Amino acid sequence: MDWATDIFSIESREERSGFAMRVWRSTSVDVPSFVSVAVPTWQLVFVQSADGTKSVIARGPETQASRSGIPEDAEIFGIQFDLGVFLSDYPIGRLVDHAESLTAESRRSFWLNGTRYETPSFDNADVFVQHLIRSGALLRDPVVEQILQRRPVSLSDRSIQRRFIRSTGLTYAAVRQIERAERAGSLLRSGVPILDVVDDQGYSDQAHLTRSVKRYLGTTPGRIAKADR
Repeated sequence: MDWATDIFSIESREERSGFAMRVWRSTSVDVPSFVSVAVPTWQLVFVQSADGTKSVIARGPETQASRSGIPEDAEIFGIQFDLGVFLSDYPIGRLVDHAESLTAESRRSFWLNGTRYETPSFDNADVFVQHLIRSGALLRDPVVEQILQRRPVSLSDRSIQRRFIRSTGLTYAAVRQIERAERAGSLLRSGVPILDVVDDQGYSDQAHLTRSVKRYLGTTPGRIAKADR
């Protein structure tokens, strides 16, 4: 397999802010690219090259697996945000299946939403996230959490859909499909037979599972199962 988790040595930790899901870091490897699987969330990625050059990238959500290049001789760390967390005045929809480079004023700072920020590190990323929250640059829509937990929401279906898309860039149905493919991949890697995964995750048949896994994970159920063996 050539997913990031199979290629890179990744150190990560969970965040407890309620806004960021996790912070991770890694270093370049001598491989030109990897398969970036579909994810319903977005992240900020900070890259420092061997010559000291730094770049900041806002990336995702991603609705299908794609090939992503690997920068040479670089240290990389990222902040992955929770579903429903978004930037004020910066539509998440513009990041769907897209990566956008943010302006770096120097090696120590960059511009986001018209505001200059000190470039964080893996160790103080939580301080950076708290700063975004306190300044009102980072927001969270509680309606998204209610929908994901299948709790009642006192809004019309149209309003719910509009709030969900504004906060995530995706429809609720798209998020569910991505998350189901993730669960299917985990089951296959743990050795669960393909037909059992079809039944467990509610796919109509094996062909349906194959189409989903190929779209969202960039490979086939058979290859995942074979890699496990």
